[in-house]
This record gives sequence, structure tokens and C-alpha cells, in this order.
Amino acid sequence: MECDPPIPDFAECLLQIVSGTPAEVCQGWVNLRQLNEEVRKDIDLRDVKGIIKMIVDRSITNVTQIPKLLVFFSTRLKINPFEANVDNNYTLFLKNTGGNDISLLADIVEVLTEHDTIYLSTFMGNLKFCEAIVTCLAEFQMPPESTAIKKWKESSLRIQNNIKIICNRFDRDNSENLKITCIKTLYKIIEDLERNSLPGAALVIILQLMENQEAIQSAVQFIVSNTHNDHNLERALKTLCTWLSHWLKDDCLSRWISAFIKALEDKKKYSVLNRIADDCLPMTIQRLKIPIARPHSLALFFCLLHKQSTPALFHRVIKDIEHVLMILSNDSSEAAKKITQSVVDCTKALMMRFPCHPIYESLEKCLPVKPRMSVVDLILGKSLWQEETRNDVQNILFINEGKVGLTNLGNTCYMNSVLQALVMTRQFCHEVISYKPSADTNANVILRKLQNLFALLLYSKRRTLSPTEVLQASRPSYFTPGQQQDSSEFLCHLLDVMYEQEKSHPPQSDDLEMKILKSTPEEQDVEDMNVESEDRGIKRWITEGDLTEGTPLERKTQSLADFSDGDDLAQTPQLSDSHSDSTDSGIQSVGGEDSSTPNLVHRVFGGESKITYQCAQCDTSSHNTDKFRDLQLCFPEEIQETTEVSVQDLINYYLAPENLTGDNKYRCDKCMKLCDAQRIIKLLRAPAHLILTLKHFHYDTESRLRTKLRHKVRYDEKIQLNVSTPISNETETYQLYAAVVHSGYSMDYGHYFTYASDSKQNWYKFNDSYVYKTPLDEFKSLEPPDTPYILFYEKVTKTEGIYEDDKPELATLSKHIQDLVERDIHAYDEELRKQEEKKKCQRGRHISLLRRNDNSDDENPPPSSCRGAIDMQTNQFLF
Repeated sequence: MECDPPIPDFAECLLQIVSGTPAEVCQGWVNLRQLNEEVRKDIDLRDVKGIIKMIVDRSITNVTQIPKLLVFFSTRLKINPFEANVDNNYTLFLKNTGGNDISLLADIVEVLTEHDTIYLSTFMGNLKFCEAIVTCLAEFQMPPESTAIKKWKESSLRIQNNIKIICNRFDRDNSENLKITCIKTLYKIIEDLERNSLPGAALVIILQLMENQEAIQSAVQFIVSNTHNDHNLERALKTLCTWLSHWLKDDCLSRWISAFIKALEDKKKYSVLNRIADDCLPMTIQRLKIPIARPHSLALFFCLLHKQSTPALFHRVIKDIEHVLMILSNDSSEAAKKITQSVVDCTKALMMRFPCHPIYESLEKCLPVKPRMSVVDLILGKSLWQEETRNDVQNILFINEGKVGLTNLGNTCYMNSVLQALVMTRQFCHEVISYKPSADTNANVILRKLQNLFALLLYSKRRTLSPTEVLQASRPSYFTPGQQQDSSEFLCHLLDVMYEQEKSHPPQSDDLEMKILKSTPEEQDVEDMNVESEDRGIKRWITEGDLTEGTPLERKTQSLADFSDGDDLAQTPQLSDSHSDSTDSGIQSVGGEDSSTPNLVHRVFGGESKITYQCAQCDTSSHNTDKFRDLQLCFPEEIQETTEVSVQDLINYYLAPENLTGDNKYRCDKCMKLCDAQRIIKLLRAPAHLILTLKHFHYDTESRLRTKLRHKVRYDEKIQLNVSTPISNETETYQLYAAVVHSGYSMDYGHYFTYASDSKQNWYKFNDSYVYKTPLDEFKSLEPPDTPYILFYEKVTKTEGIYEDDKPELATLSKHIQDLVERDIHAYDEELRKQEEKKKCQRGRHISLLRRNDNSDDENPPPSSCRGAIDMQTNQFLF
């Protein structure tokens, strides 16, 4: 007679349940219950440790079984299994079980809370449990689908309800202690500069635990007073502002943001506030288009804009404000009318604070109602977010570390970001300001304008400069003035035209320099030049469309295949020994270089490549050698957006042999038909400075729309290029020194800014007029919608030091440059003197003068609410 098989022990039963097949799970439960009946005693401490270790340390397949296991053991355990050691086992347990499903996490939290006598038996256990919940919630992002969002919020609120139940079990002091612990844990997460992704918006349920505004203010005051790194404060507040997009109806976030801004103002953290405004205002304006989001978005819009001390940010968002006012004017609801009035009031105040700009002409026409001048006066009377230093020059040095910003001339951030990156390219900058142009003052127009601008960016005492002349000389004719464009497209055009102009008018020898310098500044400047982009034999690779709203660029050459339908493409390139079409290489060609002395553009950015096409049928090879000035890196289709990829990975992918099959076949001249082929790109000469363009976009051929990719990219500080020389293969190392970043959720609009380092590896953020010193970690921690678009790398060589200084001695430059800088310094000092005299005359009379110049005040009575300068449905912000 056969004996029954022995009953497995607890560990084997658990293993069957958490990791087995469906049949093994059922059998595991049968065995577990049978084992429990036969043992008929409580599980001892040794078994407890084994059970928790089994669940916590193992990768669990059947996580849905965990709540049932917790209920099963709740009546069979003598001691709390999570307090078996000093570590916070709750955190590891929740991550390992409910870390991927917020509804399952809510179930587990509910079970542990309900069976608190065993699982939450001490106050310290409850404290650690709450910490674990907050840590786990940080990983849950709001899903995109509406039905999933509803379930996500329901689960979040279930978790919040259980935390409240836990807090209510204790007296007032301990209950507050639990809430404060949750808030501290949350802040530690949202201030973390090393974190690669935005903390999940589910954490808002933790902020909602603080229902009293006084408690919120106290918590924020404590946080601001005890955080010694301004960048941590900035990261935390920026996260809160971003979460507003996920919780459109809730006023909790607005109250926290209001308290945060007030605390930062009290501490005079104006640099932090200005950076937050720079990053978050465009996003906030977009939310004004959504009716349910308007009350809280309006409050944040007002807070971020009305205390600006420079016009740069206001000018950058004018087009967005115009668009929002147009949408609001079509909404006849009373709420929309109140919001329209408040936006108009704030906009009018900023126009009066920074008067006499041409871009206001169209904005004035967009104002659907008259501004209330009493409200405008109140806004103008507020203190500004401006550092209190002894004078403007010291203020520049304090904020900008001696760096000079560029004024946004109306959606010209695409140009400003590129110009700042080029200025920080030391070799290029040195050669531009040291360049000796030809005697013809109508020649090399762009280079002359750049030379003047670069000199002032290096030596001016001003905080910001207006790049008007460079814009007029370098803007492509197919760029619509006043609309956002693509920075890579602008960079390509700028370098193209510089190359062509220098080739047509090479630099002169020293004996002609004095003749050039004797010309007057008026003769040297060629006003209102619009240099058109002609082909002129330059093969160009168009990288990415402009960021305008539906305004197509006039393509001068073939563009990317995924920018067009098949009908729009030229005929399939043929594969033959004479083939020289490098269009599909992703390399920006700068044409041939006939001179023995390379052109300035090629000297700094130029490299050389060889592209080989090899027919798979007849084995015929075609070779093309070409010069390039940048590489465009695509994201492999097989790489998911959630998978991290490094810049080095993209380079390796770019240089890997590519099989041309299917729709991508090439026509072989020998076979006289389309054939499978292989394309191989080899670099023959490495450039001194390498420009990489990351193509963060995808073109849908059916919808003919571009969407922005959000791949997780590791932006390597150092990269390597394999170079094939006639003798052997070599590896060149490059160091990152600048990056142009695109900010925006779509490729049809956005903003550009630049990170760049000086010779001492100090990093700066150039955001139009605003420049400040920042750690490299800020750049590395960028996440969508902020995606680095153009990367600049400098070759690491054994002969470093040629361009070691960030700028040459002014005395070593031409007399023209010295005179230009001297005139600028003199003019700036005179402006400061006149401004000081004007302030003395107008001090105390500013508001009355404003009213005297506008009699519309009689038609606008003072606001009926005591909330301040803006009508709001809630009073969560103080003005």
C-alpha cells in the first residue's frame, strides 16, 4: 500500500503560492491549510523570519496572492513579522509586492491596516509603514487613459484613507508626528537631484493630509529654512508645479505652492523663484486653456509673472498669452470672463513695467477687455524678484558670474541658445573675434555681426544684450519672423552661410587690417540684411522641422524619408562606383575644401567620413568620401522609451553597418534593379569639436504628424569615436561642454535654452536674458519635456591649452574690437547714471503718473474683493 506524499513545510507551500503555476498555486493553498491543521500550533519566531524572507527577498510572480497570504497569517502569527530586525521591512515588502500596481498596493495597505494588531503593533511600526507607503507611491505615474486615471485616483484615495485611519488611532501629538514624517519623506523624494524621473503624482494624497493652511505654512517654512541647497528647493517646487497638470480640480497643490513661494520670498530666494518661473510659466499658461484647470492655473500664472524684474520671460510667453486670450474670449461663462479680466490686468501691468517694445502691438490688439488700472497700479507697486545688491554691475556678477544673456526678440530662443553654445566653444569664439575680414565691408556680413556680438558677450558689463543685428543677418528667409523655429535648422543655416561667405571672401593679410579698421562703425555695419540660404553646392541634411504652428519650412534639399510620403521623395539613390549621395548618412556635409587652409567652420567643427554601399547580390561596392560638421543620431526602433540608452550607445548604433532591405533597398547600376545592400559609415578624420543632434521625434506617415520621443537618455560626459586612418583604427575621446535643450511636449512648439561649461568646468544655464551658474547634475537630471537636442563635445588631446582661457586679453584684439567694447562700457555707465537720476525724480510718484497717463481708471472701480490684485474663486494665493 502506497503512503501519502509528505506535506511540504511552510517555505515550500509559500514558494508554490508566490512563484508557481496556477495549478501549483491551488495545490500550495491546499498544502498550507492542511499543514496548518496538522501542526495545530502558532508559528514560532524562526518560521516568521523565514516567511518574511521568503516574500521580501524573492521575485514574486503571483503578487495577487499576497493580500490573501497576509490575511491567512494574521491569525496565526505571534509577533509582528516586519519588526524582526531594525531595517524597514515594510518598504522592501511593498516595493516587491505592490510596487507595479497601485490598486494591488491599496489592497495590501488595506489588509495591513485592518490587521494592525499583528502587522502594525507598535507606534514605530506604524511610522515605518507610513514612510514605506510614501516611498512606494513615488513610483506611480498617472496613466494616460481616462478609465485608468479614474481607477488610479480611486486607489490613491483608498491608500490615503488608510493612512488617516492609522493617524486617528493615536493621540494628537503622535498623529501629527505621523503626518510630518510622511511630509518629510515626500520632500526628500521631490528634492532629490539624483532622481532620474519625476516623482509620481500619487504623492499628492500625502500633501492632502495637511488640511489646515497654517500647518502647511509651518511645514513649508521648516523645509525652506532647513534646506541649504537652492537647487533642491527648485527641484521640489518645480515638481509641485508639474503635478498641477495631474490634479486639475484639487486646491491642495495650489495652497502648498502658494506657501512655498511665500516662504522663498521671505528668504529672498529670488534666483530660485525666477528659475521656477522660467521653467513652469509656459506650462501654466497652457493649462489656462482647460476650463477645470483655470482657477489654480490662473493663481500660479499670476504668482510667476507679476513680480518679474526683467522682460525676458514675459516676452517669451506673449504668443502663448495671445492664444489663451483668444480661447477665453470664445467662452461666455462668468468664470471665463473673470479669468480673462485677470490675465489682461497682469499683462497690461507687465507691458507698462517694460514699455516701448514692438512686440506689444499685436498683443494690444488681442486684449478682449479693458484693463482695470486700479489693479494694474497694485501690481506695479509690488516688490520684484530681484537680488538686492549694491549696483547693477555687482548684480550681474552675483547672478550671472560675469556671463551675459541674450534678449528674446520674440520667439528667438532658437537663435539665442545656439549663439550661447557657440560663444562657449572657445576655439570658435577666439577665432571669430580674432578674424581679419576682407576690405569689402559688404562681405562676410554674418561673421562681422557675430564678431561684434561675441566681443560684447565676453567683455560687456551689461546683464543682457540684444542680438538684433545677428538675427537680421542670419535668419533664413523661410523662417517666419516672430514665430518659434528649430535651433538645429538655424545652426545649420548659420554655419552654411558663414562657410559660403568666407569662401567667397577669404581673410586678408595683416597689411590691409588698418585700412579695414579705419572705416567707421556705420560703414562696417550692413543693416537689415536677410541672407537667403542658397544651395551653392552645399549638401545639407535637414534635421528636424521648425516648431511653428503649421508653418512649413521651405526645404532647399531632400529631407528625411520619414518627413515625407514616398511620392515626395526623390528617386531611390542608385548604387554604383560613382555614387556620391550622402543624404541618408545622417551627416551634415559642408562640401569640399579646396584651400590648403581649411575654412573656419570646418577647422572647428569639420570631420571627414567615408560611406560605403555594398550590393548583396553582385557584391559591387560604392564609396563616397565627404566632409561633415555634425552627426544626427536616431533612436533605434527596437529600443523602448522606458529603456535607458546612452549617447555612446547611439553613436555605436549610428556607426554600425546597416542592412538596406525591403522598402529601403537601393538600385544597383550593375544589377539594374533594386537590391538588398549594406551601408557602412567610417570616420576618416575626427573633428576638433563634435556636434551631435539627437532626433527626439517620430514622423507618422499616415497622420503626417510629428510626435516627440521621450527616451531615457544618459548624457555621457565623455564619449569615444572610432576613426579609421590609413595606418590603423584609432579612438578619439570627447568631453561634453555644451547642450541646447528643447523644452516642450510637442515638436510643434516649445522653448530652447542652453547648458555650457567654461574652461574651469563651471557650468551655466543660458535661458535668454537669464544666466546663472548651475551644477552639471541639473543638466543630467533633465527629464521630458526637457530633452537635450544638440550636444557639443570637444576633443580631448595631448596638446590642450591652445584655447585654455575663456576669452583672450582685450588688448591683444583689433582696435575695432577694443573701441566697440569701450563704447559699450561708456554707454552703459551713462545709462546707469541717467536711470539713477530718473529714479530720484520719479520716486514716490510712479503710480500717480501712471494714472495721469490713462483716464480709463474712471471706468474701472477698485476690485470688490480683498484678495488683492486678482479675482479668484479661492484664496489659496497671497499677492
